[in-house]
Amino acid sequence: MMSAGYARYVEGENALEVVRPGENMTRKIRCTNLNPSANRVFGVEVHGDEIWVLVGPLTNARPNRKYVYRFSSLTGGANSSL
Repeated sequence: MMSAGYARYVEGENALEVVRPGENMTRKIRCTNLNPSANRVFGVEVHGDEIWVLVGPLTNARPNRKYVYRFSSLTGGANSSL
């Protein structure tokens, strides 16, 4: 059985550390479109091939946007409202 992918946000590097499904090697995806001085990261969710980074302004109590990255290409950054 293939293992699920894993992703976590590293604030100091403004990047995602990811392990693709079925692999053991850690890779990084830079979050160049996410500004940590203006946005707060509330969490990271994995949905199949997609990695969702849930963000909102520093003053919000909950996220209002998501940035979508992909395990398959190790790229992304498309965003949409929640």
